[in-house]
Amino acid sequence: MGMKERFLPLATVRKTFGKGGELILKFRPDVPQNIIDQLNKEEPVFIQLDGIPVPFFLTSIAFRGNDQAMVCFENYLSENLAAEWVGKTILYKTREEEPLSGGSLLVGYAFRATTAGEEKRRGTVSGFFDYPGNPCLELEFEGETKLLPL
Repeated sequence: MGMKERFLPLATVRKTFGKGGELILKFRPDVPQNIIDQLNKEEPVFIQLDGIPVPFFLTSIAFRGNDQAMVCFENYLSENLAAEWVGKTILYKTREEEPLSGGSLLVGYAFRATTAGEEKRRGTVSGFFDYPGNPCLELEFEGETKLLPL
């Protein structure tokens, strides 16, 4: 079986920091430390826009503790430009030899849903949590995240 590229959630952009376009990222607890340690200026991270993973190169990265980093994206060197990404999920590209199973297969898919009040919403599946007896999908809407039990 060949290698397959997948985009998996890495972190969430929490807030801007300073006037030079710096952003504070909070890493997801399920991301292995070796993936976090591999972040660099040569390999892009991704943000999903209209269902398509768009690459962003880092001009700086400074780790803050075990679960946060201060980063700056190339071409987003002001607070106003960087503020556009607050609340977004940062993805990383991985290549997997073994096929994923269960809810993990749905990560990265875009969806449309209708609420009980007939409001139409669009979003993406940004994570899968295999809680014992209660697996959940993490759904990301415009600026908010919800868990959906399966």
